[in-house]
Amino acid sequence: MVIAVMDNLQTLGTIDNKEGLLSGDALLRCISGGPGLVTVVRATDLKILYVNDQFENHLGYSNADLEGKGLCFDDLLGNYLHDRLRFQLTIAKNDPMASSRYFMYPLKGKNGVEAPYCLYVSPVYTGGVIEAYSLVMHPELSRWDLPFTSFNTRELFLEQFNGEDFGTFEWIMDVDKVFWSVGVYRIYEIDDRQFPINRAVVQQFVHPQDRAAASEATATAVANGKSVDLEYRIITAKNKIKIIHSLARVVKNNEGKVVKVIGSIRDVTEQRNIETDLKNKVEELNHSNKELEEFAFVASHDMQEPLRKITTFSDRLSEKYKDALAGDGLMYLSRMVAAAENMRLLINNLLDFSKISKNKQPFEPVNLNLIVKQVKTDLELVIEETHTVIKSHSLPQIDAIPSQMKQLFANIFSNAIKFRKPDTSPVITIEMSRLSDDEKDHFELPLQPVYYKISVTDNGIGFEDEYSMRIFQVFQRLHGKSEYPGSGIGLAICKKILEYHHGLIFAENIPNTGARFVFIIPEHQGGLNQSANEPVIY
Repeated sequence: MVIAVMDNLQTLGTIDNKEGLLSGDALLRCISGGPGLVTVVRATDLKILYVNDQFENHLGYSNADLEGKGLCFDDLLGNYLHDRLRFQLTIAKNDPMASSRYFMYPLKGKNGVEAPYCLYVSPVYTGGVIEAYSLVMHPELSRWDLPFTSFNTRELFLEQFNGEDFGTFEWIMDVDKVFWSVGVYRIYEIDDRQFPINRAVVQQFVHPQDRAAASEATATAVANGKSVDLEYRIITAKNKIKIIHSLARVVKNNEGKVVKVIGSIRDVTEQRNIETDLKNKVEELNHSNKELEEFAFVASHDMQEPLRKITTFSDRLSEKYKDALAGDGLMYLSRMVAAAENMRLLINNLLDFSKISKNKQPFEPVNLNLIVKQVKTDLELVIEETHTVIKSHSLPQIDAIPSQMKQLFANIFSNAIKFRKPDTSPVITIEMSRLSDDEKDHFELPLQPVYYKISVTDNGIGFEDEYSMRIFQVFQRLHGKSEYPGSGIGLAICKKILEYHHGLIFAENIPNTGARFVFIIPEHQGGLNQSANEPVIY
């Protein structure tokens, strides 16, 4: 067997390790006596030329397996790791310090079982040319499955646990001594690293209001042998209150007796303060929005009565004294009637806007094809007057509130008809597609639900790209009332309806063609939110 191995190594000739020359048998003696799993692979194809006893003991392959067709080191790795190994070989070739670095790989033994190993690589030279690589492996014996992939990632990993806010501890129960890492001393703001710590001392630092709960959780864990996942407050040596999150578990001896408790603590004060502040701001915002919605509803409702009186008396005035009025008087009356009508439209739209979030109707299956048909019927007169053509592809059935879907399409259709080009009949085209995963990712939507993208394209006057978001704001108008009448709330209502249905809407200008309104809406509402009355805004 040794002769076969020697034949493999002698094909390399005299080996140069850049500090001296080694013959094949000298190399064999060196790698045979070294620690760890050792193998020599040919540089050209990574064929294994030699393995030591530790390699055979761990992975099952002996030097006998190298005869004939033999074995390639790639055979021990998954295909996805081949390029990574060659990258490591390149590093070893180009970097003199590469021997002080390792990568980690799951290697497959002869029995087909994978286990993690730390792999070191050193090039073997013949006459200044790399003829082979010496690979030294050590089993990764930690409980974690490949906790890091290399020295670089190990350093990055450890950096995450070497800050001011993290530390570990051990409580040896028999002698009642607690040992802290440097990080724990920093958290507790204790400068004296020799400060004696026991269970009672630790308890003194716990906030009085949390002391009983923390003590009970620890006692329960010790009694039941379970882990601890606890968050509580401490008062540091410098009288500062901190919130810490502690993870701990008990360790038993061979007789099953709990001998110590080990764990870690992290200072989460800043994180919890930010969360609390954010929660308070969200509550304030929700309260403010609710008050604004209630104000809009009440104000709009209360303005209906005086407006009815203005409209009623202006109509009577017009009917009774129309012949007596002339010139400016008739103009003033006409303007008053027009202003009252604009006011009525504005109030109705405000009421519609405020009612959306107050809606108590449940979501139900809605056929959007039927909704479009109903809207066309409602707008039949204006469609005939403007010779509007509406082309609709087949639309899906979704979970929705029928009245709001009807309002959504009515507002978009009315908007397209209103902003038509002079002497041009409006053409409205409705298209639908199912949202892809890439599109969901682009719009920051959850991947699991089915979403539909519905586009409504018109051949109207369009708008400037800079106004694509502004047009969905309340009371935002791009044109004067005399040119294009309206309240400026219609598209804001569309946006609010889509938000209530856990969707979104946006507009696109099509140069020299018109405008396109795109809204995205989920097929089902179940699971998107706890309550239909608390819409998620994406």
